[in-house]
Amino acid sequence: RCGIELDAYRAEEARQRLDQVIYGDCFDVDCKVESCSYMILNPPYDTAASDDGPGQRLEALFLQHAYRWLKPGGVLILVIPVAQLAVCGNILSLQFKDADVYRLSEPECVQYKQIVVFALRRTRRERERLQEREISWWRLEYGRKSRNFDALPILTDQPQRVYAVPE
Repeated sequence: RCGIELDAYRAEEARQRLDQVIYGDCFDVDCKVESCSYMILNPPYDTAASDDGPGQRLEALFLQHAYRWLKPGGVLILVIPVAQLAVCGNILSLQFKDADVYRLSEPECVQYKQIVVFALRRTRRERERLQEREISWWRLEYGRKSRNFDALPILTDQPQRVYAVPE
């Protein structure tokens, strides 16, 4: 169990629970492609600095950078503000399947309108078989959900689905 944490205090806390923790920036980490069975991704909620005008949101950049580390069939757990679901939906639509989106109900989570996405990484063959209309449908669906925080089901302690985690 490995982790990457930018904040020194949280990195130290994580070291008590994980086998290995990198204290640093996720973008400076080079991880072997398709080497992780599951990934909990909780990126900073911010915009990347850019000299060319408004920068990209970090949530989408983190997902774009890290999803390749996940094995086909691997489980993604993505925690982001609901408004960023549409942007992240571009990658999710093509690279992931069997996605479930829940809103988080703790007071701080409600304040930031945080959601969690559970999804499985598609295999190359599954991606090749995808048709443009299916990808477009999923993008629209993520966009719709990104505008309806209160309509999303609340994540509870009782699982709605069980995901098999590959070795």
